[in-house]
Amino acid sequence: MIGLQPLLTEIDILEEKMENNVIQRPFQTVETFRWLGLPIFKNRNLFIINLTKPKEELEFHVYSRSNIEIIFKYSLRESNDKRTQITQTVQFVKVNKLLEKFVVRQANQAQRALLSNLKVRLEKK
Repeated sequence: MIGLQPLLTEIDILEEKMENNVIQRPFQTVETFRWLGLPIFKNRNLFIINLTKPKEELEFHVYSRSNIEIIFKYSLRESNDKRTQITQTVQFVKVNKLLEKFVVRQANQAQRALLSNLKVRLEKK
């Protein structure tokens, strides 16, 4: 994920667990916010990947210490021509009202960058 998401600077993988017949893969990340190229703020997040239906659906639950909870849900469908269609939905479960506009804007920018960077990597020959 480092290199795919522009703010992500560290990842610490935690122990995998099973809850309600769903495999959970937790990890902690550090996002570094920069201004004029200088780091001004580091935000530590807890991510939990829920493999709800492996090969069909997965969810990224993101918990931030600034009272933010976001769920990124990915649905994977194979088309008749052997291509994979990815549908993403984003649910803002809990967002601090003072940070709401900033959080939504940052989430949109991060997801656009992630998908753009992923597309470039997948299309390299």
